[in-house]
Amino acid sequence: MPTIAVTGSKGGCGASLVATNLSLTLASLGEVLLMDLHLGDGDDDLLLDVKPERSWADLLRVAGELTPRHIELAAVPAGAGMSLLAAPPSLTQIPSSSDILSLVRALTAHTPWLVLDLPARAEFSLPALSEADVILITITGDPPAIRAAQRLIEALPEPARARCSLVFNQFTRAHPAHPQAVAALLGCPLAATLPVDPRAVGFQVSFGRPSVFDRSSRFGQSVARLAHHQASRLLARQAAA
Repeated sequence: MPTIAVTGSKGGCGASLVATNLSLTLASLGEVLLMDLHLGDGDDDLLLDVKPERSWADLLRVAGELTPRHIELAAVPAGAGMSLLAAPPSLTQIPSSSDILSLVRALTAHTPWLVLDLPARAEFSLPALSEADVILITITGDPPAIRAAQRLIEALPEPARARCSLVFNQFTRAHPAHPQAVAALLGCPLAATLPVDPRAVGFQVSFGRPSVFDRSSRFGQSVARLAHHQASRLLARQAAA
């Protein structure tokens, strides 16, 4: 089933905001499972205002025999048609990249849509990104974020690089770096430009009210368009295969 990976070029680019709102939008097309892979510091539960009792770490030992019931017990409902596999709050033993990759592969067989919220620089991030059908790299227009995106793209194997797109966050017309110019510089297509929206984003960060549920949120509307565009491309690709 389709897998969409969302990562930030560096911390603070808003990748988790994109991942949570993208997942809620995709849920109108089929069941969505969002996996928060930020070990020890995942915030998707706060951004969705849910209280998970378990995490995806509870599934590692059954990855080889995973069933929908296992997922149901570990995930927490986070909206109509969407569930969250929360990040473990702490790990006494850090799982290996291969264990995480095995779990990701097992999950794809049991959900119509799998969304991975990935940290930029974890050891397992590159292998997990390479598994995704679509890779969305969230960036802002500051030089550190642009340089980090360039390094991330260069580190990916060529087949995965071809599945990358940029999501330019916090753009205003006064910004000196135009999204299309940044995309051309990085040699990576631009999937979406997300506007500054402090009210709606602030409500989500502080109170867990997703921006896509706010009809006046320009950020939420932009992420919803991004979700529908990526879904239509993936479904067309599947139909042609």
